[in-house]
Amino acid sequence: MAFLKRALLVIVLVAAGSVCRAQQKFPLHSGDWEVSTSFAGSTKPFTVRVCLNDELWTKALSQNATCSIQSLSVWAKGVTYLMDCPSKTVEMKGKVELSFDGKEHMTGKATIDMTRDGKTTNSVTIVDYRWKGAICGPDDVNMKEPKPQSAPTK
Repeated sequence: MAFLKRALLVIVLVAAGSVCRAQQKFPLHSGDWEVSTSFAGSTKPFTVRVCLNDELWTKALSQNATCSIQSLSVWAKGVTYLMDCPSKTVEMKGKVELSFDGKEHMTGKATIDMTRDGKTTNSVTIVDYRWKGAICGPDDVNMKEPKPQSAPTK
């Protein structure tokens, strides 16, 4: 389950970063956003809080060098693109669609083929982004300080 949560977070950040690449500025209200992600087989959405603003859009892009974006199409009410995220253990490829519904809400749909150990599975992920306020909080996953790793004990 931890792998799946990390994969979903990658999808969320790539979706966010792609808008920035096209527009250089976050097109909706900056601040604290609640992101609920639903996928096949889940009983309830996986929900996280993230801080979204111009600076963090750029940071998300620069820290995700493993994914590439093709066929990016941006218009006033949304974004679509093809994503390819290869790694040593898994490859994710697919289409991402974001729709803007005002300045405080957007929805996303990612249709992703994930290949791991030579087996490919397809999933459809639905993401709902809701603006919660102008001030980002310490619980936003992209605002938390990384935990220091302790030295292994012998």
